[in-house]
Amino acid sequence: MADEQETIDPTELETPAIAEDQDDNQAEELQTEGQEGEDEGLEPEIEYAEIERNGKRFQVPKELEGEFMMQADYTKKTQNVSAKEKELEARAAQIAQQAQASEEVLEARAAIKNIDSQLKQYENVNWNALEQDDPMAAMSHWRQYQQLQQQRGQVAQYLDKTHSELSEKAAQDTDKRLRETQAFAQKEIPGWTPEVDAKIAGFAEKELGFTREQLRNSLNPAIYRTLHLAMVGAEALKRTNTPPKPAQQATQPLTKITARANPPATGLDDRLSQDEWLKRRNAQVSKRG
Repeated sequence: MADEQETIDPTELETPAIAEDQDDNQAEELQTEGQEGEDEGLEPEIEYAEIERNGKRFQVPKELEGEFMMQADYTKKTQNVSAKEKELEARAAQIAQQAQASEEVLEARAAIKNIDSQLKQYENVNWNALEQDDPMAAMSHWRQYQQLQQQRGQVAQYLDKTHSELSEKAAQDTDKRLRETQAFAQKEIPGWTPEVDAKIAGFAEKELGFTREQLRNSLNPAIYRTLHLAMVGAEALKRTNTPPKPAQQATQPLTKITARANPPATGLDDRLSQDEWLKRRNAQVSKRG
């Protein structure tokens, strides 16, 4: 019995050790599976881009940046078209209003002309004599005369008021147009300065025959750009047609003739002393004799 107990005990002791090893392996497997599950659940990191809307900056996914930019471009174009349509509508309304005002002015002038022709009939009327001859007719004509004068005064007052309003409106439009032209020039004309502006105006007057009043009444960004390009082209053409100045030739120093160090042994030479020269000359004369 003692031997059997001894053979059984080691077996019983080994069993828990195997179980512990299995538990450790299972724990490691569970931990590994958990980590893999966590890794699979992680989303990829998103890259963001910065965009601007209505003066504010926002972070959006980089993949959507193009769509936002296209939308912004479409919105901008839509706004520009809408602004242009409003401008055209306002311009059309203004033209219609001016046309109506012009028609009313023409009618008023025609009315005054008609009234003046009727008043002219009463210029030489002797009212006292007419009253004595026919008091009723004199009273009727006098009433008609007063009504015509009153009507003329009303129409003349309307024309004066309309003319004043139109002149003020024209002055406001001119000032607005000139301000827009100046803002355009400062932004679009390279190197623009008030001096350049004065130069363009001078070119338009002297070379193209514009007057100051004509420039003021017609100047706008498109015409200003045209005048600037015309001036630049005229200056370039003038430079092309101007013949170049002849190049000045450098003055060459006179070549010095350096005398030889020693005169020849025989014959005459200017480098000889006076006595030597006379001596040789006499010798030549003697030989000839």
